[in-house]
Amino acid sequence: MIAPRLEDCVNDLCPLTRRPVSPDALTFYKGKVVGFADRQARDTFLAAMLAFETAIQPPPEVRYSKPLRKREKELEAA
Repeated sequence: MIAPRLEDCVNDLCPLTRRPVSPDALTFYKGKVVGFADRQARDTFLAAMLAFETAIQPPPEVRYSKPLRKREKELEAA
């Protein structure tokens, strides 16, 4: 994977601390390089992003194979 570069960063100030961006605290977000003041701020952002993305995702649809459906019917009939 390509490492994010400071020259590609879309912000000069950390969105969490409002301090200048550090070159060792960059990450990709929606295809863009976003910078943070330090690694802790970057990791806080990534953890929050993951939590929100997980929370808003619909649960996966559960699909059963035909053999399982047949077995369920057999069990119900018994």
